Amino acid sequence: MENFIVPKKTENPLILNTVASSAVFGLANFAGINNIKIMDAQNSPYVIEESGAQDVPLQKFVSKLGTVVYSNVIFNAGKILDTNGVVVDTWDDFRIDDVLLVISQSKKIITTEIQGRDGTVKEYIGMDDFQVQITGRLNGSYNVNPKELTKELKKILSAGQPLEITSWYLQNLDITDIVVKDFNFGQTEGEYSTQYFTINALSDKRFEAKIIS
Repeated sequence: MENFIVPKKTENPLILNTVASSAVFGLANFAGINNIKIMDAQNSPYVIEESGAQDVPLQKFVSKLGTVVYSNVIFNAGKILDTNGVVVDTWDDFRIDDVLLVISQSKKIITTEIQGRDGTVKEYIGMDDFQVQITGRLNGSYNVNPKELTKELKKILSAGQPLEITSWYLQNLDITDIVVKDFNFGQTEGEYSTQYFTINALSDKRFEAKIIS
């Protein structure tokens, strides 16, 4: 034991106890041996890589751990009008990279009961709107809450009108506009620099009326 040398540790400034620091040191060694990049909490978790493949978007978002983010979403620039059609507020394109999308759709079926017969008679009358759920987070810099981003997103979601949304994942399902049903912003213990959110919406279709004089 007298020849035993205690290895030097590179302490993580974000972690203050020795047990956690030992775990981080072991992870760093493992990552170094296996050529894995470790996410730095002080930097954005995504980088943009160009891809020439035809079956994936030209801009592919990859985390520093090497995992692919399927799609970002962009709430297209818009404006809020009052009852007289006067612009009272506007917003620019609002892009969120860190999101997950869940899409579902139901069929519209009328069921009719007939006396003396088991079950019901079903009449298919069409497809219902898509149910769109967007969960994600807004990221601030280290130890800085993304208050302004949260405020801007809340303004967009509160607009009493359909929202144009850009996402290759949604467009692949023919969804270009949504109407927000509800949304929430939740706090998460220990994550002051991150604001999580959930948005529930319905797909919408634009209709153009032609006036014939």
